[in-house]
Amino acid sequence: MAPSGSPKSSPSRSAQERRAAQRETLRAQRQAEQRRQRTVRTVVIAAITVVALVILSGIGLLIYKSMQPEGPVAVPAGMSEDQPYLSLGAPEDSGKPELELHLDFMCPHCGTFEEINGQDVAEMVEKEEVTLHLVPRNALDTASSSGDYSSRAASALAAVYEEDPAVALKFMQLMFANQPAEGSAGLSDEEIWGYAKEAGASEAVQPKIEDGAYVRWVREVADPYASSVASGTPYVEIDGTKFEEWTTEGALAEAVQAATGEAAASDGGK
Repeated sequence: MAPSGSPKSSPSRSAQERRAAQRETLRAQRQAEQRRQRTVRTVVIAAITVVALVILSGIGLLIYKSMQPEGPVAVPAGMSEDQPYLSLGAPEDSGKPELELHLDFMCPHCGTFEEINGQDVAEMVEKEEVTLHLVPRNALDTASSSGDYSSRAASALAAVYEEDPAVALKFMQLMFANQPAEGSAGLSDEEIWGYAKEAGASEAVQPKIEDGAYVRWVREVADPYASSVASGTPYVEIDGTKFEEWTTEGALAEAVQAATGEAAASDGGK
């Protein structure tokens, strides 16, 4: 029998310790469960996000495909489906020098080319001193904030050309005279139509400009051909030979005249 007045705190402390240990165990279990639940939520959210992205990507692809017109590429009347250029000036079989120009309506250097040589080219075409192969490019679509200015402008040129080739160069001159800054959205369809109308196009051309009637031709025929020949714009060839002196005023016209003389001398020697 324990002496009277002996301490009784040991059993009490032992019970407290057990309760404290139980509380600690429960706390640790709750924390572990909370961590597990957070991990599960994170995994579930990530899985849902991935599935949602896959679904949205699929929907986007379906929408994109549904927007792409099927069937053959529309080209201006009188052109074959695989012809990558607009032909102006002397007939193809005339024996006159063949001048090939690759131009992009968003390209600042193409604007410079037009400023230096545009009038000479227009006069040579009008007098049928040259067969002009004009290749409108869309290489700088990505240089416009709208992402499609070069394509829209090139398609508009093809639409104007289809109605009246004589108006096409006037339209091109106006477009370069009012060329938007690289990196901008470019001219609106309404503004493009305004310059086409000013050049002499009829009201029948307007819907073709607004609908981008020849965008596929630009993207699938003209630009792929041009990119296989040269990487940049402007690009100039005379009778298949690259011409690089176009920055000198009058040099292009002189080179064409020289080629005309060579062709005449060759014909005379037959």
